[in-house]
Amino acid sequence: MSISVTTDYNYYEKGISVSADQRNDQISPGVETESGKMGERSADLSISKDDLAFLCSEEGYAKMKKDAEDLYAANLRQQQKIAEGRDPEDKFWNNTGDQWMTFSNALRDGGFYDNMSQEDAQEIEGLLEKITAGMDRLSKSQYNTGIDFGTLSDSGNNYFMTSAEAAVALESSTAALQYMSEKLIPDDLKEEFNGLIDMYKKHNEEILSEYNNPVESFNKVVSNINKMGSDKIAKKPVGEYKYTVMLGDIDKTEQDKTDFRNQISEIFKRYGLKGDIATTLDMIKKQFEAYASDDSDDEGFRQHVSKEAEGLFNGIQDYWTDLANRLN
Repeated sequence: MSISVTTDYNYYEKGISVSADQRNDQISPGVETESGKMGERSADLSISKDDLAFLCSEEGYAKMKKDAEDLYAANLRQQQKIAEGRDPEDKFWNNTGDQWMTFSNALRDGGFYDNMSQEDAQEIEGLLEKITAGMDRLSKSQYNTGIDFGTLSDSGNNYFMTSAEAAVALESSTAALQYMSEKLIPDDLKEEFNGLIDMYKKHNEEILSEYNNPVESFNKVVSNINKMGSDKIAKKPVGEYKYTVMLGDIDKTEQDKTDFRNQISEIFKRYGLKGDIATTLDMIKKQFEAYASDDSDDEGFRQHVSKEAEGLFNGIQDYWTDLANRLN
């Protein structure tokens, strides 16, 4: 797949960023969305007077601008590399580590943000970013996408999601996007937005089909060594080592994976926000625990797989709660 990219680094100077597949000349006056920025970051810094003087000089500004240009160009090159041989109609390969930007750019192009305050526009984008965060994180780990244009912190979440966690992340995010389309997107933009949702799901199904989780691979190695009775590994505490072996012993067929995702999808379709989101998530967690533990009757093991997925479920509850609050 070949992507035609027009790059104007003046966008960075203006504080405006655009996706690799869509360049906009401007954002509506008075409204600056997060996808219209270069993923600003803040940190506590200790800086000398000389360094501060350099940064404030024309030379320092030029260097910062050049560094930003290099990072942006590197990201575009990486996205192009990732997209090679992929479906040229799939817009998400242009932003596979920041898929929320594809949705937001479509909304911006359609005038969705035109009559919003900057705060409301950024809240909508923040919601989109939360919804796609799980699949974006998986893409970042799988394809090393480089610079992150988002603003969310992944603290508390596993960087490498298990295959079971990734399946839940995809089905939940798809259901949330569909609910968002139904309740928040105006009729004149629904068709395009729904088309993007279908493309998003297909895109991430392709990612899941080739997802390689190094932790799961490690579990398989440990399990195989354990079966050989090797004393050549330094065993962890019995409980954790035991669970590593048990995880490595689990083999899921493609049909198993499909059935599990269909179960999760059906729960979201049937319940979603019709009741208390906590109740819906409890049902999802039970399905997840059974699947991820391979229906084990070892309560400690079931609790282990649930605890490992706490970050995922906290994130899911967060954006579904945001959706509910926005509609009330």
